[in-house]
Amino acid sequence: MKTDETSVRDYLAAVERETSMLPPAARQELIADLGEHIEVALAERPGSTREILDEMGDPRAIAATAFQELGDGAGAKARKPGRRRSPVWLPLVLLLVSTVLPYLARSTVLNWIAIAGLVSGVVIIFRARYWTVAEKWTGVALAFIVPLVIKVGWYVFVLADDGSSADSALRWSVVALTFIVTLAGTGYLWRTRRSANELIS
Repeated sequence: MKTDETSVRDYLAAVERETSMLPPAARQELIADLGEHIEVALAERPGSTREILDEMGDPRAIAATAFQELGDGAGAKARKPGRRRSPVWLPLVLLLVSTVLPYLARSTVLNWIAIAGLVSGVVIIFRARYWTVAEKWTGVALAFIVPLVIKVGWYVFVLADDGSSADSALRWSVVALTFIVTLAGTGYLWRTRRSANELIS
């Protein structure tokens, strides 16, 4: 019986070590639940400690499941090693380059590349953990939504009136304004980004 108690204690200690990055309350709840489950199983099947612990699973697998279910920064430890986080500068560069790209030359291909770049940048930002939800919306509003509204307004109210390209100076003023607003949005996202150390802590 003493051996059984030691095995259970060692098993729970191993789970506790593997889940050391969990918040204390979540870790204590997990250990308590496991202990209770093992106790009930031992009451039903005395002397089956090794079988019961094997059924419970490897402590590392239990920890990985707990991290995944929690879904917070600690979950980074449970991710597959092959999965890499996108660098923080990637979506910002995509937004900036895609804003300027259509103006470099009159090309349908460049327009589609720019659209793909803008959409990719926005998706990466919203999937990234470098910013809070409020920071993401503020940055995307400045870097994507406002420039989009300016472009749509330009095409609807200026180009649609005469069906041709408007005054060159006005056109480049709109391009400059669009780029400046996008630059402000990406600059805001860059300033409010979180480092890798802050994400883990």
